[in-house]
Amino acid sequence: MDIKSAFDCFNFKKQCEKYGVGIWQCPQFLFLVMGAVIVFAIIITNSVAQKYAEPSVVALIVLAVAAVLFVISFIIVSSFERVVQASLAKSEFIRIMSHQLRTPLSAIKWQIELLFNKKINPDQETVNRALLEIKDKNEKMIWVANNLLDVNLIEDKNLALSSSIFSLKDIVSEVVDMLNESAVRANLQIFVTSPQEIPNVSADKMRIKNIVYHFIDNAIRYSTGKGIVAVALESLPGSVRFLVTDEGVGISKEDSKNIFKKLFRSQNTLTGQTSGSGVGLFIAKVIVERSGGKIGFTSAEGKGSTFWFTLPASV
Repeated sequence: MDIKSAFDCFNFKKQCEKYGVGIWQCPQFLFLVMGAVIVFAIIITNSVAQKYAEPSVVALIVLAVAAVLFVISFIIVSSFERVVQASLAKSEFIRIMSHQLRTPLSAIKWQIELLFNKKINPDQETVNRALLEIKDKNEKMIWVANNLLDVNLIEDKNLALSSSIFSLKDIVSEVVDMLNESAVRANLQIFVTSPQEIPNVSADKMRIKNIVYHFIDNAIRYSTGKGIVAVALESLPGSVRFLVTDEGVGISKEDSKNIFKKLFRSQNTLTGQTSGSGVGLFIAKVIVERSGGKIGFTSAEGKGSTFWFTLPASV
């Protein structure tokens, strides 16, 4: 910690503004108050003990009281800090999710207004485009709502997976078809490589399809300029591995350790230009690991990333 950071810890106004709380709820100020209480308690204890005990006993009493008070103050301050951080996380979560829902709702509103605009009198082609846009945005809202439900189920330890045997190769093919148009709009090409014969996997089919969609969609959204998104399937001993590689902005070393945490969004140059709830990778990690697989990624900042997961092959 440098000198500036040390002084910032005692800038209570700045810390309170950071957490959005009053001074008596600010962890740093509470820690200082508890420190003053401990010093005062030690002085009183020492004064009282000196009248009734030997010096060595006095020292032990003072140390014991100081230790107890320090532990209590640490627990109190830590509890306040957790409450404040939870409040901040909740506010950020609401902000992100509100944006995630407001965008498709606004698009649906515009398309409906277009359809009912008598001055324009849209032709059938315009009507069809508007209906497709409405359908697409409706699917987006359903996806966001399902993510919210999954996060809640995970935190309540009630997430139930419906395991079945299916072809991951077929899932990848379906998702690529769904995202090809998005890739074209971004001047990207999706290339898929897979062995001719690859084992089926055992997992929750619908949720794994959502994870594949999320991985490829992320690769498209965080790519820069022209390039490719490489999707691959590999047959491993006892499992099947899915990989998607982009040529995008990549992830910094600092962000890498938090990439699978809930509500975390990498602070790269495209974060402000892309939509994202910060829960997709968190959900993916939980589902893949509970399915008996593994999940991970490699990345080089400014060069791109590869995200992958494995699932048990069906016997």
